[in-house]
Amino acid sequence: MRFSTSALHWTVSSVALAFAAPTLAQTDETDDDRASEIIVTAQFREQNLQDTPIAITALNAEMIEARGQEALDEIGTSAPNVTLREAPATYGPAVVAYIRGVGQRDTTFALEPGVGIYIDDIYFPTLHGSMIQLVDLERAEILRGPQGTLAGQNSIGGAIKLYSKKPTGSGEGYVQATYGSYNRMELRAAADFALADGLFARISGTGAQSDGYIKRYDYACSHPGTPIPTSIKTPSDNCKLGTSGGKEYLAGRLALRWEPSSSVTVDLVGDIVEDDSETSASTLLYVGRSAAPGTDLPGSTTAPAYVLNGVQYGTAAGSPFISYSPYGNYALDSFSSSPYINYENFADLSPRDGSPPYQAPLTAAVDSWGLSLNVAIELSDSLNLTSITGYREYDGLYSTGEGSPFTNTSQINRIFNEQFSQELRLSGEIGDAFNFTIGGFYFDKKSRNASYIGLSSFAFTEENHIPAETIAAFANVEIRPTDSLTLVGGVRYTDQEKTFKYGRFGVPGSDGTLNGSGFPPGSPGTDGAAPFQVAPLNGREETFKGDRFDYRAVAQYRFTDDMMGYVQFSTGFKGGGINPRPFFPAQALPHNPETLDAYEVGLKSSLFDRRLRLNAAAFLNKYSDILVTTNVCPLPGAPPAPCALPLNAGKADVKGFELELNAEPVDGFLLDASLAYLDFDYKNINEVAATSGIGIEDNGQYIQQWQWSIGAQYVLDLGDSGTLTPRIDVTFEDDFDRNANNVDAATGSKDIFGHIDSRVLVNARLSYRSPGEDWEISLEGKNLTDKLYYTDVFDNRGSTQSIQGTPGMPRTFAVTLKYLFGR
Repeated sequence: MRFSTSALHWTVSSVALAFAAPTLAQTDETDDDRASEIIVTAQFREQNLQDTPIAITALNAEMIEARGQEALDEIGTSAPNVTLREAPATYGPAVVAYIRGVGQRDTTFALEPGVGIYIDDIYFPTLHGSMIQLVDLERAEILRGPQGTLAGQNSIGGAIKLYSKKPTGSGEGYVQATYGSYNRMELRAAADFALADGLFARISGTGAQSDGYIKRYDYACSHPGTPIPTSIKTPSDNCKLGTSGGKEYLAGRLALRWEPSSSVTVDLVGDIVEDDSETSASTLLYVGRSAAPGTDLPGSTTAPAYVLNGVQYGTAAGSPFISYSPYGNYALDSFSSSPYINYENFADLSPRDGSPPYQAPLTAAVDSWGLSLNVAIELSDSLNLTSITGYREYDGLYSTGEGSPFTNTSQINRIFNEQFSQELRLSGEIGDAFNFTIGGFYFDKKSRNASYIGLSSFAFTEENHIPAETIAAFANVEIRPTDSLTLVGGVRYTDQEKTFKYGRFGVPGSDGTLNGSGFPPGSPGTDGAAPFQVAPLNGREETFKGDRFDYRAVAQYRFTDDMMGYVQFSTGFKGGGINPRPFFPAQALPHNPETLDAYEVGLKSSLFDRRLRLNAAAFLNKYSDILVTTNVCPLPGAPPAPCALPLNAGKADVKGFELELNAEPVDGFLLDASLAYLDFDYKNINEVAATSGIGIEDNGQYIQQWQWSIGAQYVLDLGDSGTLTPRIDVTFEDDFDRNANNVDAATGSKDIFGHIDSRVLVNARLSYRSPGEDWEISLEGKNLTDKLYYTDVFDNRGSTQSIQGTPGMPRTFAVTLKYLFGR
């Protein structure tokens, strides 16, 4: 991969500006001495982490850098009962986000996330584009448990809040460059400076590129003599088509802070991201479908593509297009046994519907920009008004296949999202015993996707429009009857409306002979018209409306200056919606919101002169109307498959506990650790879900029974030669099931094909800092044991009987040189 000329110019210009910026103006640096405190704002005001009755993992910029964490999916590795993973390629560039077993994996605009993501208190409402780069952050807060009153809609599992650094006029900044495995090259820079008295600016940017770690080969070239046609005009010696999983992105941010008086602060932030990364990493792991009799018709559009020129896509015994499978001896490839290759060409040389050949875009791109305005006004010594305004829009393009040259399934997706939000908060205190915050929230979103959908039995194009609107009002009150006891109460009212407008069209040039249907010209599904299966959906419009109250009640008691305990009841919900992928009109059905009632007890302690911080929480969640997606539709008026129907399955109890430890036993030696346990138990399955194959014996999706992490670093003082800091991080994530129906009711055996194995990952970093602390060089290694693991899989057995997996990155190394100025 290569930077484009404009991208390289943009990055170099940003770095040059970062160097030049401090010469514009400088002011004296002011530091808050908070070395012994971690400040969070989860309850609408600044509080010490140890004084906040919420289970929170808080990471500052130094810790994020020390761990080598660069994107959103990496900060969850040290947070207990948090699962953040790269989404399967089918869902595009996104993060699968679950907290305490509640979340969402599907990126469609029709479904709501279960973990709220916020950037500088601006809600990011979609999983599309959620693989956020961690650039110039001040801190990250991961709130576990429902945040229905504090964060609002779709924070039923918890919330992730990212806070970028604010300009102070300090004249400080940095420039850093990284080179590593897979030809990784990255530049990052930031500068903080004063423009005038009371007016400050901070500019930051990053540009990165790396080659993909999944190699794509042309099957005909790498398997001489096969009847499979080639997809390359001039075969090369290595038969390589390209790679998947490579990165290429640019991001820039400009923050302005204006302080016209001591009582008013205005923060205006603009950011832009241009991500032109490769198609997401994916390999074919399983094919369990034999060819139907009589479908081997070379050159004919009547074949459903399970046999091509005499070669079968696969059977229950395996497939010649599988190089490695974690499920058993299904890999029948004679060319390679590597788990990091596939034969996906993202092209169809002879579409089965008679339409022209095509090459899908080889990208998983997202271009985004946004503005936020935060105005804080101190109305009096005890009353503050905050206005938070946000606007963001993005568009994306990504392609997916099934990992072979057959093109049994193929998708080309264009996505568009535009949103506006406005929040007002009025916060105050009465004496020393009463704090309050009241406020309102408005959110308007217009989303759209335009896609080509190629299936084994028919193909079509779609354009769906999904507008949504939310209005909410909230209040939070804290009362301190005594110096040791604090009572907290919260309420939020939310009114939601979401509409799904279906657009279903044909493929230009299609001739209607797909799957041997032989419709006469002019029939539905011919001459570029929509196939008869989906044609009735065109123009159909379905709307979900609903409103809800959420509550929170906390009793918090400080036993000593160093120990606080709390008990809490809180609620949350994930919004309802409409099935975005009906293959037949009968499947265009709504689903209700998920709801959750949570009971939690927690303890926070700072011991041994604050050298050890130990926090614990235990919880019981009453989880209702659990939303799952089934590939078997038990509906009248339509066959059971193909199907991808979201439905509310039933109720479950989810319980667990979490421990977090941070210690500095001696000066310079830092130790952090976490331990989590999670248990999911269905209590009720409704009739529709049971008919679709979901049983009370099934485990919840993305439920990892155990998680733990441990990290340690020590600053070695080299005297006049600077410092040397080695660090190691070890994380364990238990196995989990990504499918809703994961246990055979008759035998009690696990479904291995939707199962993700456990993993232990080891990362390390060695950093040297110069005596003046202005130069730093770091060497890092990730996945040092070269563990083969899968972040997720996509189970498509309901359509092509195939499964694709997303392998995690193999062992990598990188070296980073960083220069800090203005210190």
